[in-house]
Amino acid sequence: MTLVALLAASVYSLARTPDAPDPLAISAQGIGPLQIGRPYDEAAELAVRVAPDNALAGIGCGGLDEVRYSGQLQGRPVSAMGMADKGKLVEIELTLDAPLQARSEAACVALRDEFAAPFVARFGPVEKSWEERKPVSREHLAATGPVVLAARWFATGGSCYVSAHYGYGASLSAADAAW
Repeated sequence: MTLVALLAASVYSLARTPDAPDPLAISAQGIGPLQIGRPYDEAAELAVRVAPDNALAGIGCGGLDEVRYSGQLQGRPVSAMGMADKGKLVEIELTLDAPLQARSEAACVALRDEFAAPFVARFGPVEKSWEERKPVSREHLAATGPVVLAARWFATGGSCYVSAHYGYGASLSAADAAW
C-alpha cells in the first residue's frame, strides 16, 4: 500500500511540476496556461501539466480546437476553456459550474457580480456594462480590463450561466470563418 501511495505521489509531482503556472491564475492575457495568442499545442500541453486529472484537448464548439479543464476559484467550481483559430488561442472562457439556477434575473446578475470579485480586484472597477436581449435569454455583460463578465438569464427554468471571457466573441467569428 505504501508503494502505491509513493508511486501515485511521484506521478502527480511529475505531472504538475513546480514551474507550472497556477491553473486558474488570473492575468491580463487569460487564465493559467490559457493565454490569448498562445499556440494551441503549447496551451494543451500546459493544461495537461497543471490539471492532469481532467484536462481535455480536441475539436470543440464550432469545429475549433479547444482546451478545457476544471478547478476551484475562490471555493467555487469552475471550468476553464480556451478556443483556438489558426493554431492560436483567440478566446478564453472561465465558467461558473454551480449554481446554475437563480431565483430571479437580479439574483443571476448578483451572482455574476460575486464571481467578478477576483477580476475586479485584479483589473479595477467595471468600466462598462450593457445588456443583450436574445430570443430565449438576456445577457448582462460588464467589462473590467481585458475581461467581459457575463450573466446569461433564462427566465424559463430560472437558469443562470455566469462566465468571464478574454477575447469576447472572437471564437464566434472564427467559427463562422471556419464553416
